[in-house]
Order: sequence, then C-alpha cells, then structure tokens
Amino acid sequence: MSEKQPINAILVADCGTVTTKAVLLEQVSGHYRFIARGEALTTTAPPWSDVSEGVRRAIGKIAQITGRHFFDVSGDLILPATAGRQGVDAFVATASAAEPLGTVLGGLVPDLSVASAKRAAAGTYSVIHAILSSVHHHGSDEASHVHAIREAAPDVICIAGGTDGGATYPVLEMVKTVALACSMIEQSARPRVLYMGNPQLRRRIVRLIKGQAELRVTDNVRPELTRETLASARAELETLYTQKKMSLLPGIDVLNSWSSVPLMPTANAFSRLMQYLWHLGDQEKGVIGIDVGAAHTTLSAIFNEVPYLTINGGVGAAFGGRQLLQKQGFEALTQWMPESMGYDEIMGLLINKEMRPHTISQELDELRLEQALVREAIRATLQIARPGWQAGKAQIDRQLLPLCETIVVSGSMLTQAPQPGQTALMVIDALEPIGVTTLVMDVHGIAPALGSVATVKPLAAVEALDRGALVNLATVVAPVGRARLGDLVLKARLTYEDDGTLDIDVHYGDLETLPLQPGKQAVLELKPVRRHGFDVGFGGPGKGGKQKINGGLAGLIIDARGRPLRLPRMVERRQEKLRQWLWDVGG
Repeated sequence: MSEKQPINAILVADCGTVTTKAVLLEQVSGHYRFIARGEALTTTAPPWSDVSEGVRRAIGKIAQITGRHFFDVSGDLILPATAGRQGVDAFVATASAAEPLGTVLGGLVPDLSVASAKRAAAGTYSVIHAILSSVHHHGSDEASHVHAIREAAPDVICIAGGTDGGATYPVLEMVKTVALACSMIEQSARPRVLYMGNPQLRRRIVRLIKGQAELRVTDNVRPELTRETLASARAELETLYTQKKMSLLPGIDVLNSWSSVPLMPTANAFSRLMQYLWHLGDQEKGVIGIDVGAAHTTLSAIFNEVPYLTINGGVGAAFGGRQLLQKQGFEALTQWMPESMGYDEIMGLLINKEMRPHTISQELDELRLEQALVREAIRATLQIARPGWQAGKAQIDRQLLPLCETIVVSGSMLTQAPQPGQTALMVIDALEPIGVTTLVMDVHGIAPALGSVATVKPLAAVEALDRGALVNLATVVAPVGRARLGDLVLKARLTYEDDGTLDIDVHYGDLETLPLQPGKQAVLELKPVRRHGFDVGFGGPGKGGKQKINGGLAGLIIDARGRPLRLPRMVERRQEKLRQWLWDVGG
C-alpha cells in the first residue's frame, strides 16, 4: 500500500493457537492511538474449520465497544473506510495457529553442529521429533536412525556437520542413512531434506539424495568451530513453514484477501517490534522480548543491531507441559512452587490444561503450577537461544544474561497474573537480568500487531508506542558479584520528582521493592560497597552512577539474590524463600 494513500484506521488480527485477538488503531487529533481490542476463540478446528470466523468474532467485540461497522452485507471487510465510521483503511494479520513444522535434526557433535541446527530450526515454528547425532557411524546407528525418521514422519530433515573444509565421511554416512529412510517412505509423504553442513560436500550430497527426496542447500550453520551463520537456513525453514503450514490454515485465503501485506508469522512480527525498541535506546545494551503463548514460547533478542529469534515450538502455557516435565525433570518444575504437589496431581493438572487450554485457574495451587511452568518454558527457551548470541559490550559475563535496557513481556499467563509483582518475579526468576533493566508489559497483547503494522504504516506503530500501547511493569536492579548472605553490597537512593528521597541499604540475598508509580519519574543513584565490588552495569565492578527511571505497576525492584540465582536445596527452606519473595514483590 502506498504511503501517499491516507491510512487513518488500521485493523490488526493475530490468530493464536487458542485465542484470536483483533486490535484497532486510529488517528485521533492527528496521532495514532490504540482504540480497542477484541478477543475470541480461534476457529481452525471443527465445527468451524475457518480461521477467519474467529477473526470476525474478535472484530465484532471491537464493534460493540466502538460502535463502528466493519463488514458489509456480504460479510466482507469494508476497505477502505467510508464516511460514517464504516470499515478501516488497512488490515494486516499475523498467525501462530498453524501446526509447527515436524523436524528431524542430524549432526555430528551435540554441542556444535547439532546445537547450531537446533537454533536454526528454532527460528521458525517447529517441533523437533528426533535428533540424529553420531561422530562414528555404525550399522546399528543406521538402523536406529532410519527407524527414528520413519516414526517421526517429519516435514523436513535438517543435516548439519563439518566446518568449511572439515569432516566428510561421517556427514556422508548420515546423508546416506537419510536417503535410505526417505526411500522407504511413500513418495507423497517424503520430507524435504535441508543440508546445512560442510559446503565442499554439496555435489556429493546432491547425488546421494537425488530421486529420494527434495533437497535444499543453505550456508553452513557452523563454518568454524566458534562461529555460526544461521540466516540462510532459517530463511529456508521460514519459507517452508509458510508454504506447508500457514498457507494451509482453513480460511487463510479470506484474511489474505483483506490484508495489505502477506500474512506474517506472529513471532516475526514480535521480533520486528524488538528491533524498533532497540533503535530507540542505549545501543550498547540489548533488548529482549519474551512471549509465552498457549503452544509456543518466543524469545526475541537484539544485540548490536543483530536480531536473534528463538521459538520453542510445542512448549507454552497450555500445551507441552508434560513434555517439559519429562525433559527438564520433576524437580525443575516444583522448585518454583511455594507449596508441595505430588507427581500425579501435577500431571493431572497439566493434562486438564491441554484439554481445556482456554480455562482460567480457579485454585491457588493450579495458578502456582502454571506460573512455575511459565518460568521453566522461558528458561528452556533461553537455554537454546543464548549460546548463539554475540552481545559484544553488553556481555559482561558469559555465564549470565547480557545487559539489557528493556525486556518486553507478552502472553496472557504473564500479563494477566493476579498481581503485577507475580509477573515481574516470573520474568526475573526465568531470565535473571543484570544491571538496570526496565520491564515493559504488553498488557493488551498488541506487541505482534505493532510489529506487523510497521510494514504498512510505520508511523502508526511509533505513535501507538509513544502513547502507552505498552505499560511499564518495573525497573529491576540486579547487582552482580559474590558475598556472604547478609553482607551489605549496595547503597541505593531514589530521588522523586517532588524532591523527596528514599535511601536503602541492600544486603546480599535481599529482594527489595520500592514504590514508584506509573507515570512518575525518579533519579536512581547506586553505590556498590567497595570491598565487595558488585557490578550494577555502570562501567564495571564497584562503579556507581545515576540514572533516571520511570515508574511501573510493580515499582522499583532490587534483586540482590545473586547471579546465577541459586535456590535453597532443602525443600522446606526453598518453599519458605519462595513465599517470602512473593510477599516482597506484592505477589
């Protein structure tokens, strides 16, 4: 759509696995503003089998709020808008409702080529059904790998391995196995093979695969032992996802006929917004966005202008809990719960959530379990993403999260928690930010919408952000260093706009919350205690400084529990601490 054509009202729809959201942005007094939001259940499944029906229902909620008419007598969206508040000037949509790509990964070394292939696959909506990893290939491996491929029935097999000019024999043996497995699958159901390994083997790979499967070749994801190049492989996988999954969503043709631009995956739109936020702030630090959906957890990071998108497919707030429990372990989940629950009870609640994903927790123990699941879903996604980041000056310790100016929080389990302190604590526990970070909450669920709006009207996304589309949740201060529990490590002073001040001594192990209301500003002064030399992100260990901060729903949170965060091993002691921390943040 031409920028010269007037665009006053923009409608954005996001079709999720469980819910579909619609957002209306409109020019008011010469500036774009968020006007209204509607939500309905996604209608990809029978009896509707039409994703556009859920979009119509969500838009209908906006019509009830605003009194605006969006559809003509035939049911089509009115485009462009007419006089008398009829229709809109532009419509764009994002979607994550399509089934993820079924993926099998092949590589030589789990911590090198396989890890890179996993991060490449995580750049789009995919679920890894099997991993083929073998440095020394034997007959027994071949049989097990063929069986794994046939059982998985994947959409794509990604084969990595060998640096540029590196390993040859084991890579070729793995490709032979893949070709054999494909030859045993019915022609119409054969997966696509995506080769992302040693480029010197490409001609031989083509000969081995020819006639057995469709082959695509990308840049080597691990050209050197210490370097990754994922862009080419991710682009190929994203194209495959769009062609084989998104384009087959029932009713998607209706949305495409309304839309000004091609339908975009929700995670990609979310990542676009993070890139914009990074350009607005301190570019020596990063920006992170975390979106916990019903079926997927998305982590978008920007460092040194380079975007890193990671989607943990099949693991979200409603679906994937059992798989996460099996993968991470029972204790990984229960370590975040302030009360004890048995294995059978937890499994029962997780199964019930998968069967009724749209329901809201009615009991406190169920809420605590869901919040524990969110923490582990984020931590598992971060575990995939972080090894691939090149954070530059923002990385003050390779074992810790890089310095981030802003963390955007999205997803109903986070944004609709009973208390804002619960949301803040979930994010802090899961990501463990360091230095001084602002948590921003996507309370209306419109972050992906703003990312997609930027493709048709960048000014609308910019002005909607400037006028409160995102809400400040908290400013988090997390000093990095080591001390004994109870040692004084930091002195903080908060100077309010009315010249009032609040001084606080921070001891190692403390979790402190200071009042600073939304819409208010204050100057935060931090002075690390010299003998401990904690780093608060002001230029190195022991260095203090001042920074202007904005108020948030949960105020200012000072987290001196240590990095990395270590929970007490004793169950009773750990649960006591968890209850205390919830109390500290008003949760």
